[in-house]
Amino acid sequence: MTSSRALNELYNAKLLIYEIGGKTGRSKYYSRISDPDYFQKGKAFLNSPIKKTVYVKREPKSSFIAGLEALSELSMINPPRHKVRAIYSNAFKENNLEVISNKDIINDSKLVELQIWEYDPKFFTMNNMVDIASLYVSLKKENDERIEQALEEALRGEKWYTD
Repeated sequence: MTSSRALNELYNAKLLIYEIGGKTGRSKYYSRISDPDYFQKGKAFLNSPIKKTVYVKREPKSSFIAGLEALSELSMINPPRHKVRAIYSNAFKENNLEVISNKDIINDSKLVELQIWEYDPKFFTMNNMVDIASLYVSLKKENDERIEQALEEALRGEKWYTD
């Protein structure tokens, strides 16, 4: 997608506004709408970064704390029994990991739940954990009231969030 097309899409979604200016009067100067509105209107367009979730025996390099484990660090929710990590799909291929598919082994062993992401989470991480916006969209479809409350608790600290 070209940048002008992307800007038009964001403008049509009412996430951006623009002013006309410049020497010729044909330049558009874009700015985004205010923080709480930006998130409230924009969250409908956010998709989960997770392509696939697999289980592996060891934590791979270039992976970051994600999912319920990340949420447990940002809220009062209990952590899961196993590590949860996010990794970019290209990095997953480079790590040559053995994927465990046997359900009995998954339930009985201390494996790592590995979320394979559409984009590289390292671009948005802080303290080796995925960013709060990506965490939100990766968990927003969970049908568990405790997770919903913990997400809301974690988001309250962000200036762009209002409940």
